[in-house]
Amino acid sequence: MKLPRPLPLLALLLVSSLASAQEAPAEPAQAPAGSLTPPPLVGAPDEDVPPPPDATSGDEVPKRASVPAEALPSVKAAPVAKDPVPRVAVEVLGGAAGGVVGATVLGSVGYLLGSATVGCDECLVMAAAGAGAGAIIGIPVGTYAGGRLMDGRGRVGPTVLGSLVGWGATFLALTLVNSGGTETPPAVNAALFILPVVGASAGFELSHAKVLRQEAAPQAAPTPSVHLMPVATYSNKGPHLGLMGSF
Repeated sequence: MKLPRPLPLLALLLVSSLASAQEAPAEPAQAPAGSLTPPPLVGAPDEDVPPPPDATSGDEVPKRASVPAEALPSVKAAPVAKDPVPRVAVEVLGGAAGGVVGATVLGSVGYLLGSATVGCDECLVMAAAGAGAGAIIGIPVGTYAGGRLMDGRGRVGPTVLGSLVGWGATFLALTLVNSGGTETPPAVNAALFILPVVGASAGFELSHAKVLRQEAAPQAAPTPSVHLMPVATYSNKGPHLGLMGSF
């Protein structure tokens, strides 16, 4: 008996379907690796960042910058007292130099005037008078200039007055020293002429100290005051008396 031809084809399809059913399920397809490689990693450029402050340990306390008292707005800087010895030395030297220069200049002028007017017999008297006047003027001027050069605050009046007191002391000492019967050495008489220089320096220093005291003294606040004044008025009710005050 011959089978029909469609049957072998149907049996072949059934066998192939059963074989495919018994196979393991296929794994999901993986994407092929790409052919491009990633670029190398490059670090970011370093920025100029200031280093952190040094950390202090637990037992250390950070120190604060000290501020001088003069820099505070509410504190007035006290004047610093300077050493007066250099200033006094310059005053004495300036007074001595001023006396020598003044005596030389005015003495020469007196000699020239005397020789031209009264003759050479009296020119020495004129020269001595001119030298004395030049010394009297030159000593306080030189002392004041020396004190001002050293930042002194003295005044001209006390300097001149101190020099005049020194001249009086010089003439008095010369009179007492030369009043005895013994002859006084010329060096002693010459040394007495330093007294006007010392007197001028003393006057300058006393006025200097007075100026500093006045500047250092606090300005006293004005005290309130009351002023009363009697007032007389007249109205239709008659005269009236009263007090008018201002404060």
